[in-house]
Amino acid sequence: MGILDKAKATAERVRGQAAHGLEAGRTRFDEAQLRRQHARLLQNLGAAYHAEQHGKGDHDATERALADLDAHIQATAESARQARDIMHPGAECIDENESLATAARKMRELGVGSLPICGADDRLHGILTDRDIVTRCIAEGRDPAATKAGELAQGTLFWVDATASIDEALRQMEDHQVKRLPVIENHRLVGLISEADLARNLSEHRLAEFVEKVYGTR
Repeated sequence: MGILDKAKATAERVRGQAAHGLEAGRTRFDEAQLRRQHARLLQNLGAAYHAEQHGKGDHDATERALADLDAHIQATAESARQARDIMHPGAECIDENESLATAARKMRELGVGSLPICGADDRLHGILTDRDIVTRCIAEGRDPAATKAGELAQGTLFWVDATASIDEALRQMEDHQVKRLPVIENHRLVGLISEADLARNLSEHRLAEFVEKVYGTR
């Protein structure tokens, strides 16, 4: 890798880290909003119950206020979970110096459509998909047996810290329209969040929102 390539890679990492810091700040803001919303819903329930007890309201209004509070509590509990709670751990990497042909065989053996690209330092350098192999190698007349995985590790790499909330992970995936998100802990890859992981861990409503934002705007 030449000096220019190294400079580009460093710039991409800096941009990724800045985006990560922005996401963390937005998460803290959202947590404050959730607390305010909880207080408001609790106040609404108290008011509805008081009105019912004094003949100025009905039981249905109290039930609706209770249902709203319950839905909020469930959503908050979901948001409180961390990326490490829903990822599939032990994501297997393809070394940056291994060929795309090797990567394709590994994908077939593992039954997956993507692999993280890792360097000798065991750090994440990118994500390689089966589509990358087809469109950026074979379709361009290149030999997958002679093309290294690291050659396709280009562009901004999006990732999330293992301690990040599920909401933060979802925002990363939705904002950048990615279907696989690496999970990093102490600068090392510890897992990957895929659509299958989301399907197992999200409510139907939140999963539908994710699908709409990632697929519906194309």
